[in-house]
Amino acid sequence: MQRLKPAHEIYNRLLWDTSCVPGGEFVIGYEDRFLGIQEKSREEFEAEEVPFHRIRYFKAIQNNQKLWDREKRIDIITSSYKNPNSSDDSILITSSIIDSEISREKKSKIADASIETNNDANDNNDKPTTIISTKFKKQQIKKKRQAFIEKSKMEARLELEQEKHIEAEHESQRLSKIREVEERIKRFNEIQIK
Repeated sequence: MQRLKPAHEIYNRLLWDTSCVPGGEFVIGYEDRFLGIQEKSREEFEAEEVPFHRIRYFKAIQNNQKLWDREKRIDIITSSYKNPNSSDDSILITSSIIDSEISREKKSKIADASIETNNDANDNNDKPTTIISTKFKKQQIKKKRQAFIEKSKMEARLELEQEKHIEAEHESQRLSKIREVEERIKRFNEIQIK
């Protein structure tokens, strides 16, 4: 049994050989650590700098058919791997059935979401929608880390200043006690001499 081709090889193949994709356009299904499975176009995928090990499938846009799927072990692009549990025909049929069901679910979710957004749009016309990318997340984490470091440095400086102030007070008290003792000794010596 042959191994399934890795995602980066399939991705490179899709880039240089557009004849293996109906219509020449495809989407990439990948696993986001926070949001779960996401679908992005090639441009969006490259902009977010998602690592290849997170890719779960490649799907043709024109017929909505999965060309390569890691979990279902489907590789239609290179035809080098066949799922041992089923024949090629059943792979294509089940893949297209599942994809059509998923697309129906997505369309219904999009329709529901558009209704909700239309209602929300009337309420919140001035609120922009936020799009968070991996670079943005990294920048935010970096800013938070730098702010934490600056805060820690400031707290350490304040603590050091307080310690110096307390040390100076103790030193001045010690010197005043020493002067007081010296004066007492001097007075005692004067009394003894008389």
